Amino acid sequence: MSTAQQMIDTARYGIQETAKLDLDARLDMIAAGARAIAAESQAIEDLAVAEAGQARKFARREIASALDLLDALPDLAEGIRAREVPARSGSTRLEFAPYGVVFGWHSANSPIWVPTLIAASAFAGGNSVLARPSRRVGGTTARVLECLTYRWPLGAVQVVTAPPEEAEAMIAAPGVGAVVAHASTATCRRHMARLAAAYAEGVTMRPYIPEASGNDAMVVLAGADMDRAAAAAALGGFANAGQLCMAAKRLIVERDARDEFVPRLIDAVADLVTGPADDEQTDVAPIAGPALERALTDLHEATEAGGIVIAGAGEVGGALTPTVVLLPSTALGTRLWREESFAPLRGLAIADDARHAVALANDSPFGLGAAVFGPPDRAWVVADALKGARITINEGPLYQDPHLVVGGVGDSGLAGARPKVEQLVFARRVHAAAGA
Repeated sequence: MSTAQQMIDTARYGIQETAKLDLDARLDMIAAGARAIAAESQAIEDLAVAEAGQARKFARREIASALDLLDALPDLAEGIRAREVPARSGSTRLEFAPYGVVFGWHSANSPIWVPTLIAASAFAGGNSVLARPSRRVGGTTARVLECLTYRWPLGAVQVVTAPPEEAEAMIAAPGVGAVVAHASTATCRRHMARLAAAYAEGVTMRPYIPEASGNDAMVVLAGADMDRAAAAAALGGFANAGQLCMAAKRLIVERDARDEFVPRLIDAVADLVTGPADDEQTDVAPIAGPALERALTDLHEATEAGGIVIAGAGEVGGALTPTVVLLPSTALGTRLWREESFAPLRGLAIADDARHAVALANDSPFGLGAAVFGPPDRAWVVADALKGARITINEGPLYQDPHLVVGGVGDSGLAGARPKVEQLVFARRVHAAAGA
């Protein structure tokens, strides 16, 4: 028997144990795990800085987001509590049952919050979990899950350390009940192709829940609070060195707002502290490897197409500083604008008016989210017209609230912004005749 199959069998055993616990008992165990994460937060922070290269400020933010989620989980879990629903005769009970073994595919940019979200949501629904972190941040994720699940039943959570190809094959393995993937759109497409091939061979179908790439727009309208909008663009664009799916990646500024907003944006970006991840003052830590190479290529393409660096300094000594490129209409076909930039590099376009801003924002296959800054009456009109599953109005794109869940449509996802705890169970209706 392969190691992968042994892990799946162990996870299936874990489900038998979780089935003995009701929802409230599972939530109590999750709360105990939250306290353990809080107690070990310094060690988790140190690992995230060392492995993921996260700036300490951001590692602390991610831990806080994970703890906020766990605190809110009981409220979110009310959506899966069994209840009576209307029936024409007799009675009908709406119940929520676990899919079984949930396989979580996690990316390197969020080694704390994402595994917490998937494991806690899955367990609340009565599932067991196989968590596959990026090998680059395996120690961080393992430490988080060790804290979160120390009281959970044996087999309820396991960390998959297999090589990428072997780990990916587990997505389609018999015995896996559902898959949640936080990954690039390209990776999610590959996963779905693998599943399709497996289905053709007779493998049992299972939900595949992707949280894929984003290319979110942030729209700034005339009359907005420009200081607040500029601060939100700097944080929302460059936190975690720009390596966040829901970061503001395309800045769209109404022409009548340009002269007020752009100077403030330049100042806000200049105020960001770049430096080593371990430095307490650092806002943006350096990136390296393929991410840096691609970003520099995108920057070169954008400037060759007429883009002008208006904030930041671009490449300095082989590193990339937080940089904003003003893109003329002729440069809106460049990769910087059309695809996700997973780097501290952002494009800015000028819209003629609010209608044009909406058209620019929606001209994308991605549909994760968007942010709008402007007078409430105009901002609401724009927000209602935007394509995306998570929209903020006069709040930054990284607004922290576990009730404002993340999700996407189009090339960003399939289910939109629905709580994971609801996605990792299936609805079952049980009807009984009158007197039964």
